Order: sequence, then structure tokens, then C-alpha cells
Amino acid sequence: MEMAPPGSDHRKIDYLFFGYFFMQIPSTILFDSQGLLPEYFYPGFLRSLRQHYLESYRDPFLANPWGHPWYLSICLLEHSIELPFFFWAAYCYYYGAMKKPAVVLPSILYGVHTVTAVLAIWCTALAADFSAYADPAPRSPVERLKLCSAYAPFFFIPLCNIYDSCTLALKEKQS
Repeated sequence: MEMAPPGSDHRKIDYLFFGYFFMQIPSTILFDSQGLLPEYFYPGFLRSLRQHYLESYRDPFLANPWGHPWYLSICLLEHSIELPFFFWAAYCYYYGAMKKPAVVLPSILYGVHTVTAVLAIWCTALAADFSAYADPAPRSPVERLKLCSAYAPFFFIPLCNIYDSCTLALKEKQS
């Protein structure tokens, strides 16, 4: 992949969004789906990776999405609607949003949904009583903040994408 020359329709931020959406594809298929599908679907190293994440971040939502219906709905939406979007968005951002402006409105919709979902996760992670949980869950304020930090990229990058997409939409409308 060659960087476009300055002044072209390709912007450096498009590479950030390309990388984000491109990495979402294997992450969703190989990691996030483990909370939804039977364990035997996954090789041992992927199950070990998930277990390491759960032990490190004590994520009660990913440990048992079925125990949190609101989180389960986010996961099901990610696998049914967002996963195909990740392929398309990665393609569009690889070539540049200015050359593929059809990605702008769906990116705004995706970003708003994702930022809202992460806010719900953060609020629950910070305020819920996890003392009776059998699954891994944060036990202290530090562990709660550590769990929130795991979701931070899924807040800040979509937030940047919302801003960038809205800016592009306004430029398109003015021209």
C-alpha cells in the first residue's frame, strides 16, 4: 500500500480508519464471537487468548454475553450488520473517503452506535455491583478502570470517525 502524495484526495486519517476496520474483521470473527458460539468452534490458542483477556481485564460482558441481554444485543448486531460493514469500510478507507464518499453516512451511523454502546459498557463497568458474579468481573476501582481502558479504542476511533465523516459530509454539501 503506497501513501498518496500530498494534495491528493487521500488523507492520512483514512489509513487510521482503514486499519481500524480491517482489524475489526478478525477480531470480531475470531475473538468476540467466542462469547456467542460453542467453545469447540475455536482452536486452543484462540480460547487461550480469550481466557488471558478475561483474566487480565476481568470483562464480565465478554465472559458471558448471554447473562447481559443488552450486551448480547450489541454482539449480535456486531456480527450480523457491522461485520459486513467492516469489510466495506476497510475497502473504502483503503482507497480514501474522498474517492469513496458513500462510506460517510454509514460511518456516522456505525460511529454513533459504537460510541453509545461503549458509553453503556463504561457506565455499567464503573457502577454495577459485581460482587455476586461467578464470571470474571472487576473487584476494585482500578480493575474497573482497566476494563474501561480495554474498550477505549472502540470509543475514541469511532468518535474521530464521526467527526471526520460529518466534516466530509458538510464539505460535500457545500460544494
